[in-house]
Amino acid sequence: MHSHIIDKDISPYSKKKFLNYKKIKYKRLFYKKFFNKFFTYFNYTFLVLIFLFSFISIDSQRKWTDFYSTLVETRNINNNLLDLISHTEEYYLREIELTDNFKNATSKDLIYLDHPIENPKNIIFISIYKSFINGLKDSKYQIGY
Repeated sequence: MHSHIIDKDISPYSKKKFLNYKKIKYKRLFYKKFFNKFFTYFNYTFLVLIFLFSFISIDSQRKWTDFYSTLVETRNINNNLLDLISHTEEYYLREIELTDNFKNATSKDLIYLDHPIENPKNIIFISIYKSFINGLKDSKYQIGY
């Protein structure tokens, strides 16, 4: 109904202009929708890539942290070994210096002491005798009543 009125009231030139305007309007609307969809998908893709790369970077950061902590532990062990080696070298150098101060001993420098060799039978008899005397002193073995 309205299109009939438009057809009668509008001249062919203005009708053509109107149709061109409508085509342009639909094209603009199509382009707007297309670009909106395109940028929406582009944004979604960009967000997915951001999340993916952030997870990858977090994983690589964890690996680098583990590697660095291993390097620090190795450095500490090496420092401890170097300290131990330097203390050992100092000890041996002091020992070398001290050997120059000592005189080598000869048989004339030694003092020999005589140590009496006791008979094992005498040792048993003496220990029994001492325990008997101690028992008498402590009144373990009473004399008489």
